Amino acid sequence: MKKAIILMGILLIPILFIVLNNKDRGKVSKDNIIFRDKLSDYGLFKGKIADLVPNDQGISYELASALFTDYAEKKRVIFLPKGKKIVASDNGLPNFPDGTIIAKTFFYPKRGTSQESKSILLETRLLINESGQWNAATYQWNSTQDEAFLLADSAAVPVLFLDGKSVKRQTNYIIPSRTDCIACHRQGDRILPIGPKIRNLNRVVLRDRDTIQQLEYLKARGIIDIPPLRLGSLPSYDDLNQSTAHRARAYLEVNCAHCHNPMGTAYMTMLDLRFEAPINETGIWLKQAKIIGRMSVLGEMHMPQKGTTLLHEEGITLIKSYLQSLK
Repeated sequence: MKKAIILMGILLIPILFIVLNNKDRGKVSKDNIIFRDKLSDYGLFKGKIADLVPNDQGISYELASALFTDYAEKKRVIFLPKGKKIVASDNGLPNFPDGTIIAKTFFYPKRGTSQESKSILLETRLLINESGQWNAATYQWNSTQDEAFLLADSAAVPVLFLDGKSVKRQTNYIIPSRTDCIACHRQGDRILPIGPKIRNLNRVVLRDRDTIQQLEYLKARGIIDIPPLRLGSLPSYDDLNQSTAHRARAYLEVNCAHCHNPMGTAYMTMLDLRFEAPINETGIWLKQAKIIGRMSVLGEMHMPQKGTTLLHEEGITLIKSYLQSLK
């Protein structure tokens, strides 16, 4: 009898942990704006909308390490209200003023001169900050590539493309629904941007035919205020000059940590995959087999659960090498 009680207690511990940690996790609020039917209705881009040239309030930015999405590339732009700035307080996510729009367009670029290779605009995701609340929506580009329309649900787009190594690939690219967006962007009961953390913006970029530190460029343009602090930098997981450990942790940060952190939707897995988390607090030691196993299969068991239909071969190789080094 005593053993049965002890066993029941052990089994109830995870359930109790989830209940206690979930008590302050309310539902994410409904949108406090009405999204427009067409992307062009926002006037975010000048001239031909498919050229993705930002208007005067928009500025393009790049990340040190970026989310893998079926080998698609992204055009990222932040649109700020006139006279407003982004304000940073540490190396994490800065504060964005009300009225900020973050637009991320997913596309396959034209590679080579073959008929099979042509630029394909797939989707543009918008995050709009209104009265301190972020709202998320997705717009699907039409077949004539001259407009993107608001989606009420997810969509599948058959695509044939060449990846960065000119390997021919095809897939049914999945455009996420609002619910899918929330699954990744949710932190507690709020929606937040994922990519533009200060340490992920802290990289060198090419501007006006010259290289410059991106944060310095944004500061000079009056886009961001950064107080005196020791700036951290997220390494590029593609940079072979970085250590395997740093590259792998950067990969897990941008592809997994938005859910696998104490405030994310996968907090109950006891994995904290944020770059800044000490290795002995991440859970990686105990769940090495599960991490690589879930990355290496497609279907319902695949991780990340949203946004991918193809295996990221380079990412799997990197994480395998990292996990082997831990042994």
